[in-house]
Amino acid sequence: MQGRHPDFKTSRLFVEATDEESGCKWTLHAIREKKVVGTIIFTWNASTGTLRYTTTDEDDQHGYITEALTSILSYLARTLLLKRVYSEAGSETVWRRNGFQLQANRYARELHH
Repeated sequence: MQGRHPDFKTSRLFVEATDEESGCKWTLHAIREKKVVGTIIFTWNASTGTLRYTTTDEDDQHGYITEALTSILSYLARTLLLKRVYSEAGSETVWRRNGFQLQANRYARELHH
């Protein structure tokens, strides 16, 4: 851990956290392939938390974004005690697969502690 937010590992990823002024950027390193496969950025603005991601696998067919989001969403709910998070950019397929629902013009997900 290099700051406020934790690094973590999953079965296929090492996820490195970098604190940013208004949140955190998690860089997803595929362990077996030994390469960066994406980033997930969390931004906190007043009372709203938003997530966006970048990846070369737009629809997350390899499941790296989904795998990292599972841990990140749990962290946001249990450690930061957020009740809801919004998506800022990314594939509709990925957000829906991860429990986000369309609300007005963006996707949202309720978080439970």
